[in-house]
Amino acid sequence: MASNDTFLIGIIGSGPIGLECGLRALQYGYRFVIFEAGDDIANNVRSWSHVRLFTPLNMNMSSLGRTHVEPNDDDSTYLTGDEYIERYLRPISRHLQPNIRLRHRVISVGRHDINRFVILVENGQINREEYMLLDCVIDASGTYGCPNFAGPGRLPAINERALRMAASPLISYRVPSERDEHLAGKRILLIGKGYSAATSAVFLDLPITYLHSSKVSPLQLLLDEELLIFHL
Repeated sequence: MASNDTFLIGIIGSGPIGLECGLRALQYGYRFVIFEAGDDIANNVRSWSHVRLFTPLNMNMSSLGRTHVEPNDDDSTYLTGDEYIERYLRPISRHLQPNIRLRHRVISVGRHDINRFVILVENGQINREEYMLLDCVIDASGTYGCPNFAGPGRLPAINERALRMAASPLISYRVPSERDEHLAGKRILLIGKGYSAATSAVFLDLPITYLHSSKVSPLQLLLDEELLIFHL
């Protein structure tokens, strides 16, 4: 097996897990590259930057990560996604900066020979695709950008694919924010039962229809421009 200083690790995603993997690789002397599809670190976290975490900062920091940020006595606060980035993720990312490649979207991962991997990367900085050989690949991209379908067995609900592909999509898989002015006057169908759905229900503060998808089979979504659907 290759020694640590020749073993190359590819880490997909620069959110909390991806950056933690980078810190560990740095600690043990591995070569590594962190691929981030967005223009800045923690692209998925920035998608819910307005949402407040339901656990305090001290439960969202690793022991290793703590050593790379300024000591702060007030680590029991409940931060928003944006505050979490600035208070914790961005400081630790500065120690990894030479190894973080922004606007690099990993399209596919495949085997190369027996003990190596090859990845296809969409390099947004120069607007072209390229291959890269790696000894190890860690997928820390998370699930936020890959939502489940709303139908039974995680299949698409009736009409769900059409709703996704509409010119102005009528279904959303993210927590709404103040920027969603188009919600005014609309009927809202909220599907889900977790923290994200509860947060959305509180934020919307509107007459809504709440639907727990596991109670409905089969589920049919209506093609109605006056109905906006949030599946969380």
